[in-house]
Amino acid sequence: MKKSQSIMSKYSDKSMKKKGSSKVTAEDLPPMADYEQRYKGMSKELTQEPPKQTLNDKIKKRESLKKPVNEEGGASKKVSVEINGNLYLLGCTEDISEARIRKIAALTNEILNTTKENNPGLTNSKINALALIDACDRILTLKDENSNMRTELMYLQQKVMLEEEKEKSEPTPMELLANE
Repeated sequence: MKKSQSIMSKYSDKSMKKKGSSKVTAEDLPPMADYEQRYKGMSKELTQEPPKQTLNDKIKKRESLKKPVNEEGGASKKVSVEINGNLYLLGCTEDISEARIRKIAALTNEILNTTKENNPGLTNSKINALALIDACDRILTLKDENSNMRTELMYLQQKVMLEEEKEKSEPTPMELLANE
């Protein structure tokens, strides 16, 4: 292959037809690149087959997935919620209570139902995408409101602080008489 030849021409159907093959298969194509995974200074080729797992290893792995463990070593509590007609089993920890998970699921369901009502005839994946866009819009709006409120709070705090300094610096009429 010439150095000036592009990689797209190497893989195009036109270049394969020149070689005389009518049907292009994956075996006919040269490898595009040699990929490596790098993690903490160690490299491993992804093309290598993983080591064979025994049946006992697979069973242990499956059992460990069934029983999620929190940081203290105890099993985390599961909460069953329905979102858009589908049941989901979500785990709750000390940081996130069962009530909060139910509120989050209810809000998610509300956003999805509103999106579905406003856009009849769309597929579930498009409804989910529009609902996510709506949720992100709500988040950004709330972040902007929060930022504006913080700015206003800082302004008011500085105003109060300046007024307190002004009151402290100006002597009252009684203090003026006492100083004379």
